[in-house]
Amino acid sequence: MITILTNWVKYIIFIVLFASFLELLLPNSSMQRFVRVIMGLFIMLAILNPVIDVVQNHLTPSQVPVLSANSASSIIILNNAKTVARDREQLSAEIYKKELAQQMKVMITALDGVADAKVVIDTKQSNNNKLSNMINSVVVYVTPGNAASNSKIAKVSIGQQIGGAADLNVELQNKIKRLITELYQLPKEIIEIKILYS
Repeated sequence: MITILTNWVKYIIFIVLFASFLELLLPNSSMQRFVRVIMGLFIMLAILNPVIDVVQNHLTPSQVPVLSANSASSIIILNNAKTVARDREQLSAEIYKKELAQQMKVMITALDGVADAKVVIDTKQSNNNKLSNMINSVVVYVTPGNAASNSKIAKVSIGQQIGGAADLNVELQNKIKRLITELYQLPKEIIEIKILYS
């Protein structure tokens, strides 16, 4: 190894001395610039030649642990990378559901006859990123009323089913379903509307 290094340094010194000698022989300033560029390229080639030689001929995957795909450490690294990717996908799915539910809530509360709303979205893993394939169900909990005019909510009589959509106006239910279907391209079958009591 020492002999290889000493031969490499001698070769670089020889190239530099040869470049200096050529500069002395050529008095023309335009030729000197040309020779300097060529000699600079030769010096760079002399410096990089052992590196290129090592990379092309002498290294095998067993000599460099990074290139070896069968080592135990590389398998651990690959497993950790897969775990991180899976955790990232789960986190992005949670953020997606939260943001989508917030968007739907804002759109639904803007409708006339809705005082407040809460949206719960259930998603599934999908191979493609199409929105309609990722959402299993959308449950919309609605507080009927008009938030803008502060009109009173109709009284609930005892014995009525709480949490069902029977208390909601059919026209309002259809408006909400149509809004979600048109804006988010979701089928009406996965949308469920229930009443929300505060």
